[in-house]
Amino acid sequence: MAQIIDGLSIAEEFSEGIAYRVAEIKSRGVAPKLALISVGQNENAEFQISLRKKMAKQTGIDVVDYQFDDSVTSSELEKLIGGLNKDTKIHAILLQTPLSRKLSFRDIVNEINPEKDVDGLTTLNQGRLFLGEPGVIPCTSLGVLHLLRLVHDNISGLHAVVIGRSSAVGKPLAQLLLNANCTVTLLHSYSKDLESICKTADILISAVGKPRFVDESFIKKGATVIDVGITKVIDANGCAELVGDVNFDNVISIAGAITPVLKGVVPMTAAYLMHNTLKLACCY
Repeated sequence: MAQIIDGLSIAEEFSEGIAYRVAEIKSRGVAPKLALISVGQNENAEFQISLRKKMAKQTGIDVVDYQFDDSVTSSELEKLIGGLNKDTKIHAILLQTPLSRKLSFRDIVNEINPEKDVDGLTTLNQGRLFLGEPGVIPCTSLGVLHLLRLVHDNISGLHAVVIGRSSAVGKPLAQLLLNANCTVTLLHSYSKDLESICKTADILISAVGKPRFVDESFIKKGATVIDVGITKVIDANGCAELVGDVNFDNVISIAGAITPVLKGVVPMTAAYLMHNTLKLACCY
């Protein structure tokens, strides 16, 4: 039976250190402040925003929340971001995904000052990560690496397979693992022999947003399995639930360690959002 990686407990312990540092810099007159920008209604996004606000309260970080419906225009968001960039009391800005289909995430996120880009998603910060230069690293990628280093004494040389190539998770996570000296394979919807490649992984990370996509046929015995995906599905009773990419009940007997869907990577992402906000406030 696999070790269940309790990301919630790990995130709460990690956030205690953040809270201590936040109190410390507040005593010197700097109050870390995060701006959250979201568009439309999305159950997954709303869940994550709620968790992030809770984590911010626990760590003493101030949050200002900007919520828009799908009628918002690119120019309106760009005007808001321009004002936040100039606001010396705002240290970090997060543009929540997904956006409305009519909006270009890449164009809008690049309006954020890279020095306030708390999730490391501007082109400049992603380029810095690719080159191994100092910059802001995406929160989910940092959270996953944190969990892996608690499970493995040394991840150097291990074969890590990442399913999903989004600029928000898959690509930066693959690069971060490569920078940590893992041997990395990045898979996507056009990859051939996907299952057989996954079965060679010491570390398997899925971030494709396909409910219960990864089953026992993907898993090498003893592998560490990290589930990043979250999708809303309707069960047989007509009730909505949030599920991961990994068929947890199917995989737990084969994997060496595994994250649960809502108490694994999700709280670690929220904790590293606070970590990055603190970092940006300290550098301000």
